[in-house]
Amino acid sequence: MAPVAPTSQFDEAALARRQALQGKSGPAALIKNLRVFAIACFACLGGLLYGYNQGVFSGVLTMHAFQNRQSRRTASWRQADSY
Repeated sequence: MAPVAPTSQFDEAALARRQALQGKSGPAALIKNLRVFAIACFACLGGLLYGYNQGVFSGVLTMHAFQNRQSRRTASWRQADSY
């Protein structure tokens, strides 16, 4: 283990200030601070919707009807580009 250097009075005061501003941690802190709780819920909802979107699109991309329609569309684009 590395030796611990003696801390200065400034470092101890800064640590005490950070600990005083930090408050509680864990789920109790989220309930107490509603703004942080709302931001966390919004971020979770965004992740949930992104995952759902990926799941739906992966199913669509493997559908035979989608693949047939896209192959016809790209073929018509290639034909239009050749004029």
